[in-house]
Amino acid sequence: MTQPSLSEKSSLSENSDLFDANLAKAVLEQCRALSSDPSLAYKFTSRFNTVAVITDGSNAPSLGDIGPLASLPLVEQKARLLNQTAQINTLPLVLDSQSLEDTVRTVKSLALSLGAINLEAVNETASMEIKRRLEEIEEVPVLHDNLDALPVLCLAALLNALKVVNKKMNAVKIVLASPESEALSMVDFFRLAGVTDIIVCDKTGAIHPSRPGHTNWVKEELALKTNPRQIKGPLAKVAVDSDVLIVISSAVPINKDLVSTMAPQAIIFNLTETTKDNFFGAAVTAGKSDLNSNLLSPYLVVPGLLRGSLDARARVINAPMKMAAALAISKLVPEADLGPSFIIPSVSKHNLVSVLAEAVSTAAAASGVSRLI
Repeated sequence: MTQPSLSEKSSLSENSDLFDANLAKAVLEQCRALSSDPSLAYKFTSRFNTVAVITDGSNAPSLGDIGPLASLPLVEQKARLLNQTAQINTLPLVLDSQSLEDTVRTVKSLALSLGAINLEAVNETASMEIKRRLEEIEEVPVLHDNLDALPVLCLAALLNALKVVNKKMNAVKIVLASPESEALSMVDFFRLAGVTDIIVCDKTGAIHPSRPGHTNWVKEELALKTNPRQIKGPLAKVAVDSDVLIVISSAVPINKDLVSTMAPQAIIFNLTETTKDNFFGAAVTAGKSDLNSNLLSPYLVVPGLLRGSLDARARVINAPMKMAAALAISKLVPEADLGPSFIIPSVSKHNLVSVLAEAVSTAAAASGVSRLI
């Protein structure tokens, strides 16, 4: 029989407590307690601080449907980021299926091990249904960057941009150039913030109840919630006299001629890969590109939003929690320092995650979704 080496003996000695009989007995006692009171999982296990970053590879940023395995680097990178910035234990997981039913079934079966789930590179329409089904059982919060973090990010930036141009949320006209799945979450969130005039424009043009052609339940819901003046036509027409333009889809391009038709002191957020050259003439701009001084990165939102959800042991990530996150981010820019090139804090701001987490956990408790109540 091969004897353990000196280094192996040292390792066994250092970890001898793992084999301690008293510890084993204590663990069994914890298991027995948990069988009677499942809420003790947050006391006896690491569930309260564990997030699964899950993908099926159906919609990778800038790449589209690249399949599950090709998306593994994305979820591994996201997992590392959450661990380093928010001290979250993470599980990067790839699902070898793009079936919505398979995804829901798999995620539900994992829920008891997790404090939250972050869907990464998953088709937005499928993610909406996954989130809806999982939130019905209120077992584990589900976050999707484009459906949850993006509206928070844009509202935070808009709150400060409106201060720069001296306009009010309930008085501005907003045009959203976006696929319908991402548009619906943005519209619902902006309406909660007081926006009353918002139009969604896809590659076909403005969405309205009488628009002919293909439709689905998302577009039908958008038609009921938006476009109060029933404007019809392409983005070039819809954008005339608008105060705010938020571009999420590169399928609806913008140019400087379009910008020139907007209202004075216009605000433009470009979440596509397009450079800021097309922003010429706008008073305040923000974008996804590093070329823009106001960088709109989901990493401003996701770590703190998840950290706050975990701290509250939240059942869901709800609108009050996301609203608290948006307000907290906007307030990280002192009003005295606000200006066209400074409406949003940097992702490297030292207290970003802690400030955001505190606001989110407080909102979770106040809205009744915290297990700590």
